[in-house]
Amino acid sequence: MVTIITMLLAACQGAKHSFTLVPDEQSFQQNSLEVVQRKIDILWVVDNSGSMTPFQQSLTENFQAFLQDFLQKDYDFHLAVTTTDAYLADPQFRNQPTLSKFRDGGTLPARGFPLIDNQTPDPLATFTANALQGSSGSGDERAFSSFKASLSNPANSQFLRKDSFLAIIILSNEDDFSNPTRPERTTANAGTYPDQNYSDPGLESIDSYVSYLDQLTLSQNENRNYTVSAVTVLNQECVDSYPGQGLTIGRRVIELAQKTGGVLGSICSPNYSQVLNNIQKRIIELSTEFPLKRIPKLGSIRVHINGDPLIEDAENGWTYNSVKNSILFHGKGVPPKAATVSIYFEPAESLKPHIGQL
Repeated sequence: MVTIITMLLAACQGAKHSFTLVPDEQSFQQNSLEVVQRKIDILWVVDNSGSMTPFQQSLTENFQAFLQDFLQKDYDFHLAVTTTDAYLADPQFRNQPTLSKFRDGGTLPARGFPLIDNQTPDPLATFTANALQGSSGSGDERAFSSFKASLSNPANSQFLRKDSFLAIIILSNEDDFSNPTRPERTTANAGTYPDQNYSDPGLESIDSYVSYLDQLTLSQNENRNYTVSAVTVLNQECVDSYPGQGLTIGRRVIELAQKTGGVLGSICSPNYSQVLNNIQKRIIELSTEFPLKRIPKLGSIRVHINGDPLIEDAENGWTYNSVKNSILFHGKGVPPKAATVSIYFEPAESLKPHIGQL
């Protein structure tokens, strides 16, 4: 449990009056809060189409870089895997509900741990088994409608918790083409339904998925309780490095990540460990973000953890987000479990006179 106490210090004395934010007080003190360490629910959407096997292997071989901080800092997390063809579970497609169930042991209907948490025996090995989905899945990748199908499947209802931070991460070497009006594209109908048609009027908009995730997580405005990150094709150089493999730049995947504050990593990166570390750092930063009740005067903010000052630093300290009026913690500056965090600042709002005090 992290106890966070935010005190707003403001005192102003005039010749005839004392000015305060709150009547009958010389300063305003935000009520002490006891905040339970934020739960984190992480859903990996793994492309299981042709040519994806080496990318799945790179993910699992370096996954310790993603998982270690969640384990070492004893986060209450859920971790699950779905695929980019989970949308086929819908009745209008193949009508096979098992396709949108979280993957278990790499193949269906294997037995194991489709929902991984910090009590799962050997969570790294379990994730590896769940994420190695091979390359025999549908070549009509629809990452967005697939994570929606999995999050909507009653069989997965234990995954997303009301008070959690949702992190969706897409691993794919092609873009998303979620479209409820178009059948699955196969070899037989490829001439009727061309691949990668950005002008198809049935293609669902990025904003429709932002709205869906806003509603699902009870998010308001910019204060989102979720993020979408991606390890995908970021540029033509990545496409050219795998000639004939059908890689395409993830234009829509990139846009969704950018609109939800996620992290982007190249699926062609020679350093998957760094890519995965960057993603987990961002998830932890957003899940430990603390909103302030007043707008602070810049330069007046002071942060202490267990009584010790924490430096303002984007790598291993804290930073202030002026858009969301919040404090974010980074790297080694993320408060450990059971820490007491104190945030002090002078409010920027104009002070109101309290008549009657001399």
